[in-house]
Amino acid sequence: MRTINTEFYGDDSRWFIGVVSQIGDIRNLGRVRVRIFGIHNEDTAKVKISDLPWASVVVPVTQGGVSGSTMPDGIQVGAQVYGIFLDGKHSQSPLILGSIPHDSGLRVVVDEPIDSFAVPKPSKSESSIKVGDKVTQQEVNKLEIIGEPTPDVGTSINARQAQLLDEGASGSGDLNINLIGSTRQEQAFNYLKSYFETRGNIGDPGSCAAAFVGNFIHESGHTLDPKARPPREPAVGIAQWNSRQPELKAFANSIPGANYLNFSVQLAFVVYELENKQSKRTYSRLVTSSTILEYTEVVMALYETPSTAYNYHKESSFISNYNLHARNGGIRGAVSRTSKQSSALLAYSAAFEKRLVSAKEVSKKFGDA
Repeated sequence: MRTINTEFYGDDSRWFIGVVSQIGDIRNLGRVRVRIFGIHNEDTAKVKISDLPWASVVVPVTQGGVSGSTMPDGIQVGAQVYGIFLDGKHSQSPLILGSIPHDSGLRVVVDEPIDSFAVPKPSKSESSIKVGDKVTQQEVNKLEIIGEPTPDVGTSINARQAQLLDEGASGSGDLNINLIGSTRQEQAFNYLKSYFETRGNIGDPGSCAAAFVGNFIHESGHTLDPKARPPREPAVGIAQWNSRQPELKAFANSIPGANYLNFSVQLAFVVYELENKQSKRTYSRLVTSSTILEYTEVVMALYETPSTAYNYHKESSFISNYNLHARNGGIRGAVSRTSKQSSALLAYSAAFEKRLVSAKEVSKKFGDA
């Protein structure tokens, strides 16, 4: 989700009134969950308490201001509060400025339609088969078994086909994450940015998230198709997992009711990989990076390792010496230093520049700038 726009902060503010639904912040930051009028439906069956955003609370300077020493003494469930959204119209980062004394026996009724963009989308409802996705032979076979008319491979899936194909086959099961955004690109950006912000050791979480999404675009297309498969390789998904595909399936199998072709499951697996096994190296390199250029090459070289990176690796062993490669300016530095440039170097450089363009476009579209 988006955070404060530090360059233009104050130009895009949005105020709100809501009711506190939960206290007891497990991170000891004094946050509370708040159900906001005009945004969150008051029907708890439609918008559960767990779906509500955590709101920070302004406290006096006599409070510590850090985890474990900041508690909004006195605020109770049912309190009516006033505040602003730090992320403006995106409405995912509420800040409570104070409470408004009120009679709890009275109810405020809002007849305006709910602001659907600001309501978190539970991952359980996230389908991995969407209207507009391209039909594969696998989908043709499934529709034929169902008894439906079979479309041509490469045509777009319509609403009925998407519903039939997704039933019981590609859900996120018990995986409980929220996806914020109107497209898979935006959802992936917000999810990964939020993860990097939570970790707290990535210098620029937004640029880092954009680097991943920019790379995913060149692996699975602009729609980040979780079912994407290349014609002649056993790869699959938004990151085109190949040799690591068994780990993806094992991860999905560990979640009751989940399917490895689900978009939410694959995003969660990206985080799982960054915290486990060989991808820990990727994360450690992300920590020492600071620009979208650096993040993009780390993701390409160490996490994705497409054929262009693999071929350049065989020629120069740059992956095994990546720390030295990065200190020397990455692929751009290698190109500037090398007078006799091989086809492997040029192919890797060209592929990197394309991924960097995509990462910058993602950052511009969904970031704070």
